[in-house]
Amino acid sequence: MDKPKQKSDYRLEMINDELLLFHPTQTTILYCNQTASLIWQLCDGQRTTQEINQLLRTAFPESADTIEADVATTLKQFEQHGAIEFV
Repeated sequence: MDKPKQKSDYRLEMINDELLLFHPTQTTILYCNQTASLIWQLCDGQRTTQEINQLLRTAFPESADTIEADVATTLKQFEQHGAIEFV
């Protein structure tokens, strides 16, 4: 059960040059940077956390040392806000 999956109805939208992750009927909004946006898009319930880490390390080799911590922190925030579940 290490495959993060987006929960339905959450939206990632660009509003006034900021990426926001929100649920239309809830009051919680998460501000996302570009990395968090990519992580969100990779949360498809098919990829494991390790696979997400590897994809990002390949895409951003200059940040390879911090990607695992960034992914863990971002997934934890998504989970705390009810935006993802692990399947």
